[in-house]
Amino acid sequence: MAVPQVIVASLRGSGTPLLAEATTALGYTPYGTMSEPRPAGRGESPGPGEVHGLLSAAYGSDRAASLLRRQGGDREHLEAAYQDSVSALWRVWWTRLGQPVTAASPVDPGLEDRLTRVPDADLLRLLPAHGCWYVNSLDLQRTDAGLLRLWQATGQPRIVLHHRDVRDRIISQIRMLSRPADRVGSMPEHLVYRDIVSALPGMDARITLALTDPGFPGMEEARRCQWLLRHPAVCVITHEELVGPAHGGTAEARREALARLRNATGAPSPTTPLPPPPSPADHAQDGDGLAVGIWRTYFTPDHERLLQERHSDLLAPSPRPVSHGSVPGAERLTARGA
Repeated sequence: MAVPQVIVASLRGSGTPLLAEATTALGYTPYGTMSEPRPAGRGESPGPGEVHGLLSAAYGSDRAASLLRRQGGDREHLEAAYQDSVSALWRVWWTRLGQPVTAASPVDPGLEDRLTRVPDADLLRLLPAHGCWYVNSLDLQRTDAGLLRLWQATGQPRIVLHHRDVRDRIISQIRMLSRPADRVGSMPEHLVYRDIVSALPGMDARITLALTDPGFPGMEEARRCQWLLRHPAVCVITHEELVGPAHGGTAEARREALARLRNATGAPSPTTPLPPPPSPADHAQDGDGLAVGIWRTYFTPDHERLLQERHSDLLAPSPRPVSHGSVPGAERLTARGA
């Protein structure tokens, strides 16, 4: 039985869309850093019981009952109330995941306050079913302590770490930050570092910046995610595995990685078709941004020395199979078929 919620910590520059293709094929809707705008009227319909449960948590049972009784004659009012509660729920959940939020927000503070006080297990049940929440990091010091306790005790939600060789991540980040302003995105650190990177004369200086500036996007995030590499209940998937033979990986490694992902998510059937590996033409326009080992084209001996001096701890070991049985409460999950 597929687990309802998955959290993916995908380090910046790791080629997240490759993993998102796989989780989407397994039936999960991507949220967070991999969310895509959906045309009006084409969002996912709420599942059975989702509307009543969320409205009750957000507005109280009496107001929820009143809204639902009026849905025949005032459906527009009901839909507006539900969408307001969804916005507040996602902001509360994003905060519990330790992710940055904007202080000035259109979310109703009353709704947010009520949902903030919902227990972690109940909050998980309010989230839309089969959601895959993509984040750039999962910091033990920022993620909500109650959520971490729930995960440690029950194994829910399932957690996946997705990463790539730190040197290739650096090149990927530099390339992204070197794009025109309208293609960098809206993350504040990207906007700031685009200006910094653009002011440097070339790739050599930009790599030196990435290796020496502690604020360079993704470096400290990766360091704060080291615990995910070591925890036996975390499913570790690497870009090098997913990329396939056309870009320097192997077909066998990709099959093994996708099998681990199926196991971690409780995918119902091994026959569920998953996307094929990327073709040789994919990302050819940017010098094959998917390729394994692109750093070798750009790193100098001085860069390698800086890497060893400052970031040798980020040269991650090979992934290992996930073992849910080592987590307290995992026996109960297995017994329930989770």
